[in-house]
Amino acid sequence: MFDFQAHAAYFSLHDFSLAMKWTGLTAAIILVLFAASPLTSAQRNNGKKDPGTIFSDVQRGISESNVADFSLHFHSQVHVTLRGGESGLYSANQAYYILQNYFHDRKPVKFSFTTFSSSDMNPYATGGAAFNIRGGRERCQVYVALASYGGRWVITHINIY
Repeated sequence: MFDFQAHAAYFSLHDFSLAMKWTGLTAAIILVLFAASPLTSAQRNNGKKDPGTIFSDVQRGISESNVADFSLHFHSQVHVTLRGGESGLYSANQAYYILQNYFHDRKPVKFSFTTFSSSDMNPYATGGAAFNIRGGRERCQVYVALASYGGRWVITHINIY
């Protein structure tokens, strides 16, 4: 007599074993591809960047209204204060979109950092900016502060006032 239950149990175990082998193989392939994938120089060197390099990225990003130039350096929580706009503690993603919306309305005329701190604990930079907005000119001060977190420098504060 044919034992259907024993036969079904064998196939279930066999199918489970095959599924685990495929899952393990798939995970191994993904791991190898991830490890071999090229990183951008910013991703590869972010932990090694000195504060001056990060401030240069911020200056370029603000000058070109391109938040992506410096958002890689955001801490997971960023204090953002904008003249006539948002103010508060935001996640890195929220800070990105808040700043992107802010720069969407303002076209930079000029911006450069003019003062840099000499503090090794909490470096900061400040400078003057001018933006064209709705046919007028807006002048403001920009303040960016960094902190060391997880062995790398991250942006913790951005104030435009």
